[in-house]
Amino acid sequence: MSIVMDIFVWLLIDTVLGFIFYSAGCFILKVFTFGRFKIKFEDFATFKASRAKKVNLILLLGLSFYVSIIVLIAYLNN
Repeated sequence: MSIVMDIFVWLLIDTVLGFIFYSAGCFILKVFTFGRFKIKFEDFATFKASRAKKVNLILLLGLSFYVSIIVLIAYLNN
């Protein structure tokens, strides 16, 4: 029973974090391209349905943004 619960929890965490990273990546692209990047972002179901290569690159950009913020905070606190 605990294995099923662990799988459910990790899938939920993956979905939520993926959604947050995708949102941050879209926002960064929108800012750096001065609005020329069109966000195809309607709802949560559309996000899960469109896990293509382009979406994975946007997720990587969002993840790297949060990692760079954490590294900057750690550097400034030293």
